[in-house]
Amino acid sequence: MRVPIGSVKVGPAEALAAALGDRIPWVATHPLFGPLSLALAERPLRVVLCPAPARFGHQAAAARVKELYERIGCEVVEQTPEGHDRVMAHTHALTFFVAKGMIDAGAGMEVPFAPPSFQAIARTIETVRSDAGHLFAAIARENPFAGEARKQLLGALTAIDQALDARAPAEEVAPADATGRFAIPDLGERSPELRQTREHIDALDRELVRLLARRAELARRAARAKAALGAPVLDASRETEVVAARRAWAAELKLDEDAVTEVFRAIMTMSRRAQRG
Repeated sequence: MRVPIGSVKVGPAEALAAALGDRIPWVATHPLFGPLSLALAERPLRVVLCPAPARFGHQAAAARVKELYERIGCEVVEQTPEGHDRVMAHTHALTFFVAKGMIDAGAGMEVPFAPPSFQAIARTIETVRSDAGHLFAAIARENPFAGEARKQLLGALTAIDQALDARAPAEEVAPADATGRFAIPDLGERSPELRQTREHIDALDRELVRLLARRAELARRAARAKAALGAPVLDASRETEVVAARRAWAAELKLDEDAVTEVFRAIMTMSRRAQRG
């Protein structure tokens, strides 16, 4: 990011040094979470820390800030400002860029059904909306590497679009080797379908474990709220309501209601343990 100082553009480090002088220690940080992340108990809470360049001093400030973030449960990642901006350009800025394009194109909005692949993208769009839609222009313009990332993405999409419009024979569009633009990697000789299915199950189970970790954190928050009210950890009426609601959800999706009940009883047992800490 370049910051205007008078009529000359300088880097953020120079801007901070000019504004704060030598006596006020400083360090640049970027918490990669916000109110929505905290409300959903997402973990880990990562913070990017960019220490002041050696020529400005303030090395002790970086150590103090790192200790502070770690003390409140954050995972700290040290980066140079340029390294941080490059990563953000190819992740944060591109996510906002793609989401904004899909919103403006009306892609999949208000449809009665959608495949799982789009549902995942829809969740990303909603996350961007909730995160901070008003930051779109700042994220896209102020990051010096965002334009480069956008051009790379647009170039790749344009090439794919042109290849699709060319309507070339299948053997030219998707050759047997892995370099074909539309080639699908071979997932194994024995049973590609089985291997792919297992990989999807592994990915889904990993996501389930992440969700369980977030639920446990919410359970601990509930425990603190109960303690403030002088209420016990076990709330039998609430657990009865939870089980009934989950059974109804299972019935809607034609799942085994008894099996789903067993799963949630186990989850609630884990939550009680988390609350008792």
